Amino acid sequence: MTRTKADGNFASLIYRPLCVLLLLAGLFFMIWLRSSIVTLTYTLRTIEERATEARKDTKKLLAERAQLMSVSKVTSSLQTVAQNTTQNKALRTPDDRHYVTAGYVTPDRTKVVHVKKDKGPEPYRASLTTGDKN
Repeated sequence: MTRTKADGNFASLIYRPLCVLLLLAGLFFMIWLRSSIVTLTYTLRTIEERATEARKDTKKLLAERAQLMSVSKVTSSLQTVAQNTTQNKALRTPDDRHYVTAGYVTPDRTKVVHVKKDKGPEPYRASLTTGDKN
């Protein structure tokens, strides 16, 4: 006796459409997952850029604060020297030069130049050297 389609049970009728539905759902889920990963990558990049800018701003603000604090120290020391000169005006002679204040220059802390002592002329080296040699 041969089998006909009418002899099949209910599970065999649902099996093929369910497999097709699961295949399509898996395909759409994979596309959604990839797009989410790309979006997350772009979001992380923008957050890293903001963090880098925040670090730069922090360094500038710290340098500005240090500059303002050094200016306040110089100003307070100048005021102290000025008060000492006015209090000791009667004791001062024209030959006393230690009361004269020289012009202070406030440093620009955002532009730092490191100066090293020159060891004299050295031959030109074309090879790569590793390590820190002083």
